[in-house]
Amino acid sequence: MTQDIYISEWLEKNYKVVYDQLSTALLEVNSSPKVLPYSNEVWCRDYMPVHIGRGNYVGFHFRPDYLWNTPKYQKYITRQRLAVEDLSINFSDEVDLFLDGGNYVRCDDKVVMTDKIFSENPNWRPLALLDRLEDAFQAEVILLPWDMSESYGHSDGMVAWIDGGRLLLNNYHQLERGKNKPFTRRIRKILCEQFNVFELEYEGVPTRDSWCYLNFLETDDAIILPALSLNHESEEDEAALSQFQHIFPNKVIKQVYAKPLIRHGGALHCATWNHYLL
Repeated sequence: MTQDIYISEWLEKNYKVVYDQLSTALLEVNSSPKVLPYSNEVWCRDYMPVHIGRGNYVGFHFRPDYLWNTPKYQKYITRQRLAVEDLSINFSDEVDLFLDGGNYVRCDDKVVMTDKIFSENPNWRPLALLDRLEDAFQAEVILLPWDMSESYGHSDGMVAWIDGGRLLLNNYHQLERGKNKPFTRRIRKILCEQFNVFELEYEGVPTRDSWCYLNFLETDDAIILPALSLNHESEEDEAALSQFQHIFPNKVIKQVYAKPLIRHGGALHCATWNHYLL
């Protein structure tokens, strides 16, 4: 299935160095970013519909608490209906729920989300909410606990799909340094009951920003990997490149400097959206 990669206009306006490197990387793998016709901020993954397979999408209401609860941030909320107005999207369902595309990781016939979905929809009974999601997604929902030290509650910073029942888990065991082991053990236990889990691990002592590598962009033929150094020459970037080449041996791996995005809490997966074409 072919796909187009979309970005917000704000990526070029506010993160020019990232935009330039991303455009170059995509051109090298026979693609190029398209600009969404309407957006209020750069994190387009969050407010665009979620792909459930075979070119079908599910729509939802986007009104995250981390924007809505602070009046000065409400201007950054993008209305999904306007964002998709000029695009040809095959909606299989539209749910009357508050969702966030960053809290959706499709894993074949399953979807991984954090349980922040409950606090975002307090008027729904939990079981009824799960039933509605599973009906819309046509998949089983696997819930992970929300690490409330991270305000977004996104699952796409925690896990990524590989293939064939294999799931990639971020390097929590390196980042926790004894602080939150029960939380990490709980995540691992939940996931290992459902998937063959591979945990990221980098040589040496990873920095606090090493979480970013999991937030990569996947295209038909490539993995576009965030980098922390401008020329991708740091030991950490080189270690990440080596590991992802091993995990995805059949894909081209390209690196894109993403530090300006990372400073604001996201990386390449957050700032892009895959439009799968029938």
